[in-house]
Amino acid sequence: MPQVNGETGNRLLTDDIIVKEALRLLKNSLVAAPLVHRDLEKRFAKVGDSIALQKPFRTKTASGRVLVKQPMTDLSVPFKIDRQEHFGLEVTMRDRTLSVENFSDRYLKSGMTQIANVIDRSILLTAKEAFFSSGTPGTAITLKNFHFAKAFMGQVAVPDDGMRRCILNMLDAAEISEEISNKNNEMLVKKAIQKGYMGPLSGFDLFESANIPTHTVGAYGGTPLTAGADQTGNSITTDGWDTSVNGLLKAGDVIQFAGTKEINPQSYASTGRLKHFVVQEDVNSDGAGLATIKVSPAINDGSLNTTNQAGDTISTAAYQNVDFAPADGAAITVLGNADTTYRENFLFHRDAIALAMVDLELPQSATVKSRVRDPDSGMSLSMTGAYDINEQTEITRIDAVWGTDMIYPELAHRMWSAEG
Repeated sequence: MPQVNGETGNRLLTDDIIVKEALRLLKNSLVAAPLVHRDLEKRFAKVGDSIALQKPFRTKTASGRVLVKQPMTDLSVPFKIDRQEHFGLEVTMRDRTLSVENFSDRYLKSGMTQIANVIDRSILLTAKEAFFSSGTPGTAITLKNFHFAKAFMGQVAVPDDGMRRCILNMLDAAEISEEISNKNNEMLVKKAIQKGYMGPLSGFDLFESANIPTHTVGAYGGTPLTAGADQTGNSITTDGWDTSVNGLLKAGDVIQFAGTKEINPQSYASTGRLKHFVVQEDVNSDGAGLATIKVSPAINDGSLNTTNQAGDTISTAAYQNVDFAPADGAAITVLGNADTTYRENFLFHRDAIALAMVDLELPQSATVKSRVRDPDSGMSLSMTGAYDINEQTEITRIDAVWGTDMIYPELAHRMWSAEG
């Protein structure tokens, strides 16, 4: 049908056409979402649903002829559909006579780009749950950092199966983009359609995003030490801090305990590096300089136990992650300077993070109601609305509903960079 000023005569854009175009815009605007695990949708139905994801059973082998029984320990992580983002638009019937392209540019593009950014940022905010890290806070990254990160991830058994990704903040991406593009011109041509793609490097597919969060270190000070020997688990008592400091440590800070080194989870041999632990909640010191720190992962020197549903004590020796628990008075090191903000980059295996999108239930009374799901990407959108008889307009909203979380932080890695 001939168009005049972008219009198509009396042919109207249907609800299905509009919501499908919105989904196309969403898919083309996402960077992080296509890079994570996407196979959980079938286990959810609506907003607020939650499940306990069972982690793969791990065992610890034994040498010799005599059988050493291994306890069956089921570990799980919670996952919830708890995010919803929408935008609203008010259109007339005349607006529905526009071509799809013009309607998309005028009414859909801005809102869908913002929703895509909210989804990506919700994924990338989980980066602060990653406890493995490398790089030097305050020093901009170079290509050498990627080679070391690959080696560090190999030492802790992160699979090298073609599913390692890296998302760089925009400034660090700009620092190394020329070197990367010179190496990867052919690959860039092949994958130029994928938003934010920079090319392969040292076993990682590299992307850039403006949604990578910076991290501001807590206002710590003093000479912090562990207060008590052989502390295991995720709650560690400490002393020696400056007194009465609010925000002593911030959620996402990374700390180390002297003498406590990480191990390879397959061989249980020390890698020689001090184990990194990420602070789970903001920490304050009291008037005596004491502070209790909740850390991830839980410190497990092979002696840590858990309790099953029957109340039985079960060993979690198979999940050992350090060679030794911290000694009493072990010095504590915080990565980065106090009250300083740093750029960070995020390296991860696809299975470290999960994203699940569900269909929003459509109200029976809505005059406009449509939804669409892409079978390849699992992306889903819903559109609902009603007619305003006074203004002769349609009040319409487009919604995305999802949940995301770091389900295997041991498969993720933070790379520190310059002050941000």
